[in-house]
Amino acid sequence: MKSIKRKVAITAAVMLMVSTQFVSAAGYTYGAKGGDISAIQKKLIAAGYNARLNGEYDANTKWAVRLYQKDNNLPVNGVLDAVTYKKLMGKELDEHVVAGLGRMSDDKIAAEMAAGRKATVQKKTAAATDTTAAKTTKKTKVKNNKSNKNGDAKVQAVAKKNTATIKSKTPTNGILDPIAPDFIFTKTGKVSKSISEIITEAERYRGVPYVFGGATPQGFDCSGYVRYVFAKSGIDLPRSADEQYLVGQKIGKHNLQPGDLVFFQTYEEGVSHSGIYIGDGKFISATSSSGVAIASVNDSYWGERYIGAKRVM
Repeated sequence: MKSIKRKVAITAAVMLMVSTQFVSAAGYTYGAKGGDISAIQKKLIAAGYNARLNGEYDANTKWAVRLYQKDNNLPVNGVLDAVTYKKLMGKELDEHVVAGLGRMSDDKIAAEMAAGRKATVQKKTAAATDTTAAKTTKKTKVKNNKSNKNGDAKVQAVAKKNTATIKSKTPTNGILDPIAPDFIFTKTGKVSKSISEIITEAERYRGVPYVFGGATPQGFDCSGYVRYVFAKSGIDLPRSADEQYLVGQKIGKHNLQPGDLVFFQTYEEGVSHSGIYIGDGKFISATSSSGVAIASVNDSYWGERYIGAKRVM
């Protein structure tokens, strides 16, 4: 009996160690609330970063952390892990504090997502306005120069130079890569057995509800779902969507094939949603509105938020 109790105690201790190591590795992530987040925000503010002092690891804090990581040559992922925490706070990360963190309200998260989408639309509108203004300025300059009877050759040279300058300043390959309504995807051909198994595994979880931070069939968020599906085939992917975007081979839209990872900008600037391309212009992902579901890469919502794709197999 004593032997059995001893084995149970040892097993429990090992599980606790694994649990705390996992928490410590994860650190502070988007959506966390409480702990020493206020102290973290004070440190960021004191260092000149635009964080708000509210005790919540909101989108604003996440981006302040990303900038801090970039400036300090740390992996840029917006997660205040043990390394980033020690660099910023000057002490070790306390896994017990992290384990006891609360979560931001669903309403707050939804509001931040909506604000992020609105900001993206405003930036795109402003960029379009700037481009139109530049074209108008160029046409006006060319027209005025043409009125100079003795400067025809010079006018043509200037006009050509202006056109080249405007083209070089016009973003043709920005972070967002909207798909034109008439875009035609490459016809899906024969897929390998390994890819077929991944697609089959991915479709097994259709209807599983969306859970913020979820990474199991009881509930997924987008990157947790992608990571879980590929892990079933022995492929280890990073946890967050923006980190997943950093691995693999970049694939153009015309070359998308089943099994490729597709990425979108949703609630905040940059990569914030990932999914698995299944062919014929469709992908499957865990969405906050419908759980795990299939959608068109080129529909009215996803088409204008498409960023790019990566091939990891």
